Amino acid sequence: GAHTIGTTACFFVTDRLYTFGGGVNASDPVISPDLLPSFQSQCPRGGDILARTPLDHVTSSVFDDQSLRNIRSGFSVLPSDAILYSDRVTRSVVDTYVVDDSTFARDFAIAMVKMGRIGVKIGNGSEIRRVCDAANQGQLIITPGAYYNYFFL
Repeated sequence: GAHTIGTTACFFVTDRLYTFGGGVNASDPVISPDLLPSFQSQCPRGGDILARTPLDHVTSSVFDDQSLRNIRSGFSVLPSDAILYSDRVTRSVVDTYVVDDSTFARDFAIAMVKMGRIGVKIGNGSEIRRVCDAANQGQLIITPGAYYNYFFL
């Protein structure tokens, strides 16, 4: 549900749009045919992989359950969201939250509090990554008592 607001870089979705499953000119069949042309125009083949596309093409700046509705209808941008509807257990969770958005809001708040309790690594065992899925070449070390505010484009 956290993907209800924000954008992602085209880098994270171009495989779904053009080479799904290792194919040539193959898009992910889960993507709605109604979304695919717009999605491809925002992240064109050979285009800027750092260009941004909304995670939620309907209400991209509103915290709501629309991202879950998108999952149900094939309008998910990220593969990690789309796959939620392919499993019986996670599909039932998505369906429950779509039917009862107050349950979604409550559970989201509980999850955020739990995540806030996760210990932050500091000192030599930590880094602020420039790219979320890859370790930095030279680490940015987090030091105790310092305030960090990084925005990655």
